[in-house]
Amino acid sequence: MKKLINILFAAILLFAAKAEAQNMRTIFLEMPDSILPLLTSTNRADCTDFIEAGMKARVTNRFDGHSELLELTTDYLKMKMTSHTELQMKLLPISNGDTIICMINTVCAEACDSHIRFFTKGWKELTPQKKYFTSPTIKDFFTANTSINKKLMIADMYLVELTLSASSTDMIAKYTMPGYMSQEDSLFVSKEMHDIKYIWNGKKFVNNTQK
Repeated sequence: MKKLINILFAAILLFAAKAEAQNMRTIFLEMPDSILPLLTSTNRADCTDFIEAGMKARVTNRFDGHSELLELTTDYLKMKMTSHTELQMKLLPISNGDTIICMINTVCAEACDSHIRFFTKGWKELTPQKKYFTSPTIKDFFTANTSINKKLMIADMYLVELTLSASSTDMIAKYTMPGYMSQEDSLFVSKEMHDIKYIWNGKKFVNNTQK
């Protein structure tokens, strides 16, 4: 009987350790400095401690600016890195029963632009990116309309903001170039465009938006 209890206790500890290993807090704390050089390991630890204590999770980063952890759940993280940059992370289940990390860095000026990367739980980058997410083209944000295509030629840049969901594995892509257009062109383009909803299917993000 004692042997059985010991086995059950060991199994519980193993399950708890596995659950902890998949927790966003632990993954954030174990992130290599090379991936997020703005924050020290102490910064990251302080942020998680503060937010779990119900305090404002704001720290002084390596460049003597302020970074603030805005949201932290078991599988999602959102952080204001600077006044113009934001970090999002989400744990995504994959078809073999494991989990990978989706990380999005967004920079905002007149408009926002995002960069997405994928990692194993041990912080090995997964490449190529297109295996997990194919970036939308300009036309993906619009219905078939020849007049809108002419207006789109005004833009000499292509900026897209990506937003992860805290409550699901969905992601939203928003075309942000109207922020750099004239008011007239911006209003014209904005009336015709739509956001794109992506769903995670266990292998990659797929476009789930009906045009």
